[in-house]
Amino acid sequence: MRGREVGMTAEGTAQPGGLAFPAGPPTPVWEVITGYTRYWLVVAALDLGVFEELAGGPRRLGELADATGVAAGRLAVVLDYLVSVGLLTTTGDRCFALTPAARGYLLRDAPLSMVEMVRHSPGPRTAWPELSATLRRGRPTRSVEDDAGLFYGRLAAASAPTQQAVARATAALLPDPGPGALVLDLGAGAAPWAIGMLLAWPRARALAVDLPTIIPFAEAAAAEHGVADRLDVLPGSYLDAVLPIGEAAVVTIGHVIGLQSADLAKALLLRARGALRPGGFVVISDYFRPAEPPTARDLEGSLPQSMALTILANTNEAEVIELPTLLSWLAEVGLVPWTTRQLLPGQLVVVATEPGQAPPP
Repeated sequence: MRGREVGMTAEGTAQPGGLAFPAGPPTPVWEVITGYTRYWLVVAALDLGVFEELAGGPRRLGELADATGVAAGRLAVVLDYLVSVGLLTTTGDRCFALTPAARGYLLRDAPLSMVEMVRHSPGPRTAWPELSATLRRGRPTRSVEDDAGLFYGRLAAASAPTQQAVARATAALLPDPGPGALVLDLGAGAAPWAIGMLLAWPRARALAVDLPTIIPFAEAAAAEHGVADRLDVLPGSYLDAVLPIGEAAVVTIGHVIGLQSADLAKALLLRARGALRPGGFVVISDYFRPAEPPTARDLEGSLPQSMALTILANTNEAEVIELPTLLSWLAEVGLVPWTTRQLLPGQLVVVATEPGQAPPP
């Protein structure tokens, strides 16, 4: 018996001869399922070198099959899927090319490369199958904090290209701090904030503070970007290292404000304020949960929720806080917001200072 042609209206009701979906088509559920396969699709494409093979220009399916060592029929499934998600383009003769997004973010030498972010941002792969148990227990079986140097070091290096760009854009908002001005980078990681500001301010100097196992990432990055002579390092915790008092033109706190309890977060902000020279700025960059919960589908707006869930899945105490919470902590330590900008999707940069500073131009 031949089946009848299935059709759906835009409202999700059945056309004549089609299936009826009283709840509307199951598109949101399929998006969840295919989200998992899309992630591993991109990881596999990176592992196979698909994007790098296309860096020089379009290539045919057979050429890519030879270059990657994958049978053409199997590789075609990968390439067609990459086309459907907007990372490759193709012509009718099975010739493939990079889209601007793939060229901008999925090549290793791209200025804003996110190749390593794809690999490391979700955290250890073992954390996700046990998420329901982690939520009930309140902590994962194994936290990334158990080997903080290894995980945060890799993540810091992975996020450095995009965070350095955000740092340079933030520096452009601030007044030039003058010759010899100090940028103090707390929880520096690979020091993208310190390095970005040193590149924006050629007469400034920086001090990067982080755990001894992570500081080598900052030193390597400083050498790579030609600022090693202006960046000093201080191995140790940003919560108890001996910091300069009243010297810093800018103190940066990038993606670490939620990595400890509220009391320790406020202690960190108090230390940052104590390090400021008169008229200095504290720059906090992070993901913040919206004060009002979402009321509709919003994939870009879901980035903070995604980050919040990733942190719950992988850490013991860290959390993604709400922006009003941060603002209340700033007020407690005597700082006021100077400007707040979204320079990357989902990520906010909050610049705070002492009361009385002129607003940004």
